[in-house]
Amino acid sequence: MALTPGTRLGRYEVIGPLGTGGMGEVYRARDPHLGREVAVKVLPGCCPDDGARARFEREGRAVAGLSHPGIVAIFDIGTEGDTPYLVSELLEGESLDRRLARGPLPAAEVLDLGLQLARAAAAAHERRVVHRDLKPGNLFLTPKGLKVFDFGLAAMTAGGDDATGELPAMGITTPGMAVGTVGYMAPEQVRGEEADPRSDLFAIGAVLYECLTGRPPFRRATLAGTLGAVLGEPPAPPDPGLEVNGELMRLVLRCLEKRPADRFQSAADLAFALESVARGSGAGPAASAPAGRGPSIAVLPFADMSPGRDQGFFCEGIAEELINALSLLPGLAVASRTSSFRFRDGSADVREIGRRLGVATVVEGSVRRAGDRLRVTVQLIDVADGYHRWSERWDREVADVFAIQDEIAESVARSLQGVLTEGQREALHGEKTEIEAYEYFLRGRQHLHRAQRQDLVAACRLFERALAIDPGYAPAWAGIANVHSQLHTWWGATEADLERADQASRRALELRPDLAEAHAARGLALSVSRHYAESEAEFAEALRLDPGHFEAAYYWGRTCFTMGKLDEAAELLGRAATARPDDFQSPLLSAMVRRMQGRLGEAQALTEDGVERVRRHLEVEPDDGRALYLGASALVDLEQAEEGRRWMARAETLYPDEGSVLYNAACFHARLGEGEAAFVRLERLSGTGFGMRDWIARDPDLESLHGDPRFARFLELLR
Repeated sequence: MALTPGTRLGRYEVIGPLGTGGMGEVYRARDPHLGREVAVKVLPGCCPDDGARARFEREGRAVAGLSHPGIVAIFDIGTEGDTPYLVSELLEGESLDRRLARGPLPAAEVLDLGLQLARAAAAAHERRVVHRDLKPGNLFLTPKGLKVFDFGLAAMTAGGDDATGELPAMGITTPGMAVGTVGYMAPEQVRGEEADPRSDLFAIGAVLYECLTGRPPFRRATLAGTLGAVLGEPPAPPDPGLEVNGELMRLVLRCLEKRPADRFQSAADLAFALESVARGSGAGPAASAPAGRGPSIAVLPFADMSPGRDQGFFCEGIAEELINALSLLPGLAVASRTSSFRFRDGSADVREIGRRLGVATVVEGSVRRAGDRLRVTVQLIDVADGYHRWSERWDREVADVFAIQDEIAESVARSLQGVLTEGQREALHGEKTEIEAYEYFLRGRQHLHRAQRQDLVAACRLFERALAIDPGYAPAWAGIANVHSQLHTWWGATEADLERADQASRRALELRPDLAEAHAARGLALSVSRHYAESEAEFAEALRLDPGHFEAAYYWGRTCFTMGKLDEAAELLGRAATARPDDFQSPLLSAMVRRMQGRLGEAQALTEDGVERVRRHLEVEPDDGRALYLGASALVDLEQAEEGRRWMARAETLYPDEGSVLYNAACFHARLGEGEAAFVRLERLSGTGFGMRDWIARDPDLESLHGDPRFARFLELLR
C-alpha cells in the first residue's frame, strides 16, 4: 500500500511519492532534525519476506560503505513496524532513461557521462561492491553530475565487507529481478553465472551504446530474442546517417564483448581509455595523468651521450629490451615501441609525453660509451608532477649491458608494483649473448622495423653476422625468419625465401621453445607457405607465452582472413589493435572484415579509429607508404575520397615500384569503380613476383573486377 503524505518513518515525514524502483517505492520526505528533504525508500508490501528484507538491508550496507560524488549517499536505515526503510540524499534532475526518451546524446556528453560512470563503478569495485543492475533507470542526471543509485542487487565479491558475497538465486523471467535487467545483463549473468566487476562494465557499455545511438544494443521484439542477442549476437547497428564518434564507439564495443576476458579488466581502465579519447578529440574533460588506473609506463629511447654520438642503435636497443621485459608483467600497461620512439628527439617535456601517450610514468635515460666502458643513467618520472620517483647510474664494462638491463627492469618494476615474485623476476631477464653479436642484432632489428626492401636485406645481413659470433642466439634466427617471410610476401614470392624462413624459424624454436618471438616467427613462416592450420598453433603458443604479443595476434588475424575465418580474424585483429594502440593496420583490416560480414556499425567505428591512428602516425612519419595507402582506402569509406586520392598519389610517387603500393593502389581505384586504373596497377604488379594469391582472391576491395577476364588471368600469374 502506498504511503500517504504525513506518514512518519522514524523521524522522517513523508511528503509525497517520487517513483518505484526494482527493489522498492521511493518517497520525498522531510528530516526535521537537520531541516532538509531526503529520499526514503521502502519495501513494497506490509510484510516483506526474509530474502527481500536481506537484499534491502544489503543495499544499505553496500552503499553506506561507499563515498564517491557519483554514488548516491545513504544517510540512515531503519524499520517502522514491519516496514524497512532506507534514507538517502534527494536528487534533483531526471533519470537517464527519461533523457534518452528524447533521443541520443552528443558524443561530448556521452564521454563526460561515461567518465563519471566508470569512476563511480571503480570506486564501488575498490570496495568489492558489484552493482549488477546498471541501466539508464538507475542513473540520475543532476546539475552537479551523474549519480548511481539502486544498489538493491549489489553483491560483495571475495574480500569485501560481506564475506558470503552471495545473494539467493533468482529466476530470469522479467526485467528487474535480482539477477539484473534483461538487455543490460552481461552474458554470464544471463547464464546464471557469478558476476564480477567486468559484468558491470558490460552494462556500462550497453548504457553508453544507447546514449550514442538512441537504442539499447540488444533489444529485440521478444524477451527470448533479447536474451539470445546478449548471448550470441552483435549490437544492433546504429540508424543510417547517424554520426557516431568512432573512437568512443570502439571502447563501447569492447565493453560489450561476450567474454569477460575480452572486455576492459577494470572500470579504472575504462576511465583511463575514455580520458584518452577526451584528450584526443577535445570532446570532453582532459586529465593531466590517468586517475584511478593501474600502473602504466612509457620507455623513451635513451639519449646517446657517447663522444662520437654513434650509439643510437645501442640506445634504442636498451629501451626496446626494457619495453619487451616490462610488457610481460601482468597489470602493467606499457606504451608500444612505436608510440614511445616518436619522442626520440628529446624536444618534448616528459609531462607532455606522458599525457600524449596516456601513461602515468615515463622512463628516460642516457648512454655514454667510451671504448669498453659504459655509463647508463636512468630516471623513472611521474607524469603528474614531473618529479623523479627513482633514478640510478651504472658504470660498468660494455659486456655487463645485459645485467644492467635486468637491474633497470627490476628496479622500475619494483617501484611501480612493489615486491616481485620469482616468476616475475625471471620474466624480466632478457636473452643473453656475446656483446658483439648483440650489437649486430640490435642494428638488424633497427632495420627490420623500417620494413622496406633494402632495410630487410640489411637486417638479414646483420642478423647473420650476429649468428656468426653466436650460432645459438635464438632472437637472431627469429629475425632472419621474419625477414624472409616479409620478402616472400611483398617482394618476389620465391621458393628460396620460403625455404630460408622455414629453416630459420625451425632453428629458433629448437634453441628456445619457450620464446614467444620464436613461435610467432614460425607461425608467420608457416602462414606464408600456406600451412595455415600449423601456423595457427604456433601463433596461439606465442600468445600463451606473451598475451600482449602484437605480431602474433596481427599475423594470426591475417592468416584467419586468408582462410575465410572472418570472426576469428576480426577478433585477433582487435586484440592486436589493443596490444598496440598506435597501430593503424589492425583496426582498418578489422573494419574490412566487419564490412564483409554486414556489421556496418562496427566497421564504421573501426574505420574512424584507424584513420585517426593514421593521421597521428603521419604527423611523425609523413612518408610511410603503408600508412598512406591504407589510410587512402579507409577515407573512401568515410566519403573523403578526394583526400584519399592525395594520400594514394603521394604513396605512388614515393614508392612507384613497391608491390604493396601497386596492389593497394589497384584496390583503391577498384573501390571507386575505376577498373582501368586498377588493372594498370595489377599488370605492373604481375611482373614483380608478388605473392598473397589466397588473400587477393578474397579481398573485397577487388570485387568489382571479378567479372573481368583480366582478373582471372592476373590470379593465374600469382604464386
